[in-house]
Amino acid sequence: MDYSRRFLFKKTLIATAFSALPAALLAATNQPLVIPPLLESRRGKPVFLGCESTQIRLVDNQLVEVWGFNGQYLGPTVRVRKGDFVKLNYRNNLPQAVAMNIQGLQTNSDILGGIGHSLKPQQSWSPIVPISQTAATCYYHSCSLASSAYQNYRGLVGMWIIEDEESRQAQLPNKYGVNDIPLILQDLHLNQEGAQLFQQNEPHFYGDRLFVNGQEAPFINVGRGWIRLRILNASVSRGYSLQFDDEREFLLIAKDQGFLPEAKTVKSVFVGTGERIEILVDLNEGGNVSLLAGKKRSFIDKVELFFNDNGELADNRVLELRPEGLLSVFNGKPSYRPSVTAAMPSQIAQERTFHFDTENAMINSKRFDPRRIDVNAKQGSVERWTLSAANAMGFRIQGAKFVVESRDDVATPGNELVWQDTLWFDKTAKILVKFDNSASNSQPFIFGSADLMQADKGALGLIVVQ
Repeated sequence: MDYSRRFLFKKTLIATAFSALPAALLAATNQPLVIPPLLESRRGKPVFLGCESTQIRLVDNQLVEVWGFNGQYLGPTVRVRKGDFVKLNYRNNLPQAVAMNIQGLQTNSDILGGIGHSLKPQQSWSPIVPISQTAATCYYHSCSLASSAYQNYRGLVGMWIIEDEESRQAQLPNKYGVNDIPLILQDLHLNQEGAQLFQQNEPHFYGDRLFVNGQEAPFINVGRGWIRLRILNASVSRGYSLQFDDEREFLLIAKDQGFLPEAKTVKSVFVGTGERIEILVDLNEGGNVSLLAGKKRSFIDKVELFFNDNGELADNRVLELRPEGLLSVFNGKPSYRPSVTAAMPSQIAQERTFHFDTENAMINSKRFDPRRIDVNAKQGSVERWTLSAANAMGFRIQGAKFVVESRDDVATPGNELVWQDTLWFDKTAKILVKFDNSASNSQPFIFGSADLMQADKGALGLIVVQ
């Protein structure tokens, strides 16, 4: 018997044994979801974020080195309020330089950070950040030049939540970690010891295992009622089409910079690299339900993936929700009233066109050059940008915000307009970009591919706003 036949025979035996295991036994191996600690800043209370290495068990009982903040994998959730200011205290305890960004935060570049403010090992930085925008789910992460993909992948990512009076008074689930659940999605590739593997020279990175808050296919026990899921796609290159295994409807209520004008009833939603969404699911009735990345898989699908994964995830379960207890007293439909809604700006200062070469990581046939300013914009102005690419891709912008005018020549309905800073599009998109915050030549904003591999290889541009 040659090697290939022995390998096939071995896989067949494993697949047969797998099919004989009862479902309850397989489910018992799942772990309860870890909720990142909550750091709340009120009236200038300092928020300490130390970039450092630590050890955790990603799989089984094997301790492996990972990166994160404050001694844990990934970072704590920072929650702030509009009208307050935050004294941030970054410290780099890693052996390589790190530049930090808070994606979605609307403030000037000298406060935000970015590639122009890199922290050397053992260096600290303490910006005082005013919070002036409405409720939003943002995130902080490494944006180090040519190393952002690797550093994000190792764990330098955390959620940043902004509240305002309207969001706090809305009839929405708002108990952090109880019915308001943060979910940070990453696809990883692990070696036999359970450590992260990463290939720096590839054009994209697709891991074969899906982790949520650092766990694979976790579950969470929740009370009956409406559950709010805040989802951040922190993967390097992969986007996810999310739906529930029973194909139930749920409500999409927010993207990136804030609430939609009204909740949208959907059965699936796509979240691209760097995008954040908020959804509500009704658990007043019924049993356990799982959020999936893709369609529900049959046993045959799982066996086929065992032999040939075709680049797909080995297990596409994001999170199993296990409702318990009596029917919620509040079982009506949640409601909210955004303090500010996005609208199509009428005055356009300038129009620009950007074509992304996803094979060669270039924008308009140019790679990133730290000495070249690609966009000079006037503070307070609005520009129309036309984006195009041969393949579906994610786009992001720092320090500014936009509304999507159209995708593939299909106009965005008025009830779906929302301020965004990231976008996934198939071939073309038109966006209206608003530059409310200043950025200097020494501390420019960035824009470009949301695929961090592409960004590191050159699919980035610099913005100065004055």
